[in-house]
Amino acid sequence: MKKFLLLTGILLSGISLFAQQFDGTYKNGADSIAFSNEKVIFRISGFGGLSSAHAGEGTYELAGDYLFIHTSDYSGNKTTYELLDSSGKDTCVVHTVSPQNYAVQGILVESRSKSGKLISGKVTGNDGKVFFTPCNKISSISATSLGYNSISLDYTPGKDYRIKLAENDIIENRTVAFKINFIDEETLSLLMLTDDFNTGRNRDKELQKLENRARKTNKLDKRLKKVYIPYNRRN
Repeated sequence: MKKFLLLTGILLSGISLFAQQFDGTYKNGADSIAFSNEKVIFRISGFGGLSSAHAGEGTYELAGDYLFIHTSDYSGNKTTYELLDSSGKDTCVVHTVSPQNYAVQGILVESRSKSGKLISGKVTGNDGKVFFTPCNKISSISATSLGYNSISLDYTPGKDYRIKLAENDIIENRTVAFKINFIDEETLSLLMLTDDFNTGRNRDKELQKLENRARKTNKLDKRLKKVYIPYNRRN
C-alpha cells in the first residue's frame, strides 16, 4: 500500500511539474505564445516566408507532438468601422485607415448581393478609398488584405464607411493545429499546420498529411524561448 501511494505521488508530482513548466510565455521578437492554466493566447508570424502574423486565443490541448488551440472570440484589437453620411447620391465610399488613422492602400474591398454574389471588387488607392455606384443591389461589403484583420459588414443605404484596420490575421472560433517540439526546458518550436482543423476526421492521418504538406512547401518552424516576467511587489 505504501509503495502504491509513493508511486502515485511520484506520478502526480511529475504531471504537476510538467504543467508548471508548460505554463508561461515564450517569445521570439514580436512573436509570442502564452499559456496560463487551460488558456492560451498567441501571435505567430513568418510561416512559409509570409510577413503576416496569425493571432488568436482560447483553450489548448496537447497530444503528443501536436498542439491544438480551440480559438474563441479574440479580446485584442480587431478591425472596426463607423458609418458616415453619404457624400454622393447612390454612391458608397469606403475609406480604409490604419490604427493611427493613416490611409491604407492596397486593400481589397468587395460588394456583394443579398445572395452573396460578388458585384464588384476594388483595391484602395493612395487615399485609402474606393467608390461603389450604383448601390441599389449591394447587401454587404468586405475588406481584406494580407496582414490585416478582415471584416465583412451589412450595407446601409445612404451611408459611407470608414474602416479602421487592425493588424494580424485574427483566428476566431476555429481549431488551429501546430506541430510542437520541446527543444529544452525553456525552448519550443512551432509549425502551424492549419488554422481550421477538422477534428471530426481521422486525426492522426490528417495531421500527418498536413505536416507532409507543410514540409513540402518549405514552411519554417518558429523557435520561441521562455521569458520570465519580473514580479513587482506592491507595498
